Amino acid sequence: MSLEWNETETVFWANQYESPSEAIVTAIAAKESVTETSLPPLYNQIDPDALDTLVAGQSTDDIQISFTYSGYTIRIRDSETIEITPT
Repeated sequence: MSLEWNETETVFWANQYESPSEAIVTAIAAKESVTETSLPPLYNQIDPDALDTLVAGQSTDDIQISFTYSGYTIRIRDSETIEITPT
């Protein structure tokens, strides 16, 4: 898995072989310095399978998804970029 932290915009880029739902949980766990299993289940906020299917099935210009999870606002605006900012 490959995630890069952009200090100025709080943006994560997910490796093309990893699902968006995995990238979200992994990024927040890393930011909070906790294990992924210590975070609440993502499915309490959004259906991870539906999210992954929706994002994988779109071109880079057709996505606008926003939701909150574990104290962060998650924004997906294309098929590769996930913005994670504190709520």
